[in-house]
Amino acid sequence: MTIETITGAFATYGYFLVFISLFFGIVGIPAPEESLLVIIGMSAASHHMSLPLASLTSIGGAIAGMLVAYAAGRWIGRPALEKIGPWIGLPKDKWETVMYKYKTRSRRTLVFGYFLPGVRQVSPYLAGTTQLPVLRFTLFSCLGAILWVIPYVLLGYYVAARFNIPPVYISSIGFILFGLFIIHFIYQTIQKRLKKEPVS
Repeated sequence: MTIETITGAFATYGYFLVFISLFFGIVGIPAPEESLLVIIGMSAASHHMSLPLASLTSIGGAIAGMLVAYAAGRWIGRPALEKIGPWIGLPKDKWETVMYKYKTRSRRTLVFGYFLPGVRQVSPYLAGTTQLPVLRFTLFSCLGAILWVIPYVLLGYYVAARFNIPPVYISSIGFILFGLFIIHFIYQTIQKRLKKEPVS
């Protein structure tokens, strides 16, 4: 899919597509939404969209996704975790540790977790599962969404308006961040397994 195809889709389906894309990016599979936000900014620079409205729609989609994921975690998260936990190597006692750590770091995770693909998808489910107060969750989710969306949208807008740089290079930002996240996750997993192996 080319940059022209994506911007054409924005021009055709408008802000509804922006909202849905960010919504499913939060509740669905981890993906480089950063590249999408940059492209939204570029679309605004080329006058296919309004910059303020595109930014607000992106923030709204992200927040809506967070709230739906939070509700899912709050109502079905704990029973699901207790059932699947032993199958994925996380029995009840370990889940308790994970949830305790999340509670102590929930504010930072909600605000800055947006910048880490995977974390921003898992965080709202954990918030719901740990029964984090709705008001606190909503407040920090909104703050995080604003701090995450605005810089990437403005980056796309500024680059498209000021420089003649092929958009494909700019949109690679999300893929690079996602790749770094995967590498970091694999590294941590290997390190934990090496620590658990008995010394012969």
